Amino acid sequence: MVHRPVCLAMLGGLALFGGEVFAQTSCDAVANMQLPRTTITSATMVAGGPLPNAQGINVPAHCEVKGVIRPTKDSEIQFAVWLPPAGWNGKYLQVGNGGWAGAIPYRAMVDSLVRGYAVAGTDDGHDGGAGAAWAIGHPEKLIDFGHRAVHETNVQSRAVVRAFYGREPSLSYFVGCSDGGREALMEAQRYPDEFNGIIAGAPANNWSHLFTGFLWNEQAALNVPESSLPVAKLLTIQNAVLAACDSLDGVKDGLLDDPRMCRFDPSVLLCKAGDNSECLTPTQLETLKKIYSGPKNPRTGEGV
Repeated sequence: MVHRPVCLAMLGGLALFGGEVFAQTSCDAVANMQLPRTTITSATMVAGGPLPNAQGINVPAHCEVKGVIRPTKDSEIQFAVWLPPAGWNGKYLQVGNGGWAGAIPYRAMVDSLVRGYAVAGTDDGHDGGAGAAWAIGHPEKLIDFGHRAVHETNVQSRAVVRAFYGREPSLSYFVGCSDGGREALMEAQRYPDEFNGIIAGAPANNWSHLFTGFLWNEQAALNVPESSLPVAKLLTIQNAVLAACDSLDGVKDGLLDDPRMCRFDPSVLLCKAGDNSECLTPTQLETLKKIYSGPKNPRTGEGV
């Protein structure tokens, strides 16, 4: 693909990019859009400057469109779209969340806006991401969190992009890490035609097994105080694992190419001459072995 030099100008409501002309409406006019299941709550031109509540992060000037999507009576999906008034690269990018979501990921949207994307994000349908109390008694909100909020945000945000620029984006992408990686996998599985490209970073998928693992590790480390693993010893464990398995991929670079191939025996860390930061006490060693063994189904004995 040959990339032409970018020449951009704003001429009487037209944006020129790479020789293409995009008809462009005003930011204020977007507030009057009628979208299914959706209420546009604001459409405002934001001057370039610091991102609120994010010291040291600056955002280019943009049209910020906010809205609420209600696909069910119990849904309240907040979303936001940032639209560059000049220098749009013709593409759309949607960012994912982290943890339990619960807020629009504005910080994750900044870099894409700087690069000229029309970029959007959502709170996944609930407020606050410290836990999942919002899901109790609210099955529709759980569905919104599971997949519907990301899908609906894409549908309605793309409509906003069309209204503002007068055309569809040439390419659309989704980028997410952790819970955003899970969202990325859900998009690929449930809505495979929505994005041209999807990046699923560190996807926190298969949550039943994942959270069972979290609880298993916490119980192993905290049930008996003297069996807990001090932070100071975590580097010792890491170094021992690397010493045993770093070279399995043929390159000694401080990384494990495939941790599943590593057959590390924690017993090599047993203290032989008193407790110190370079070894593990017998109770600490048992904790590490339990973490490495992982949770098992109590009925079948199979690993979870």
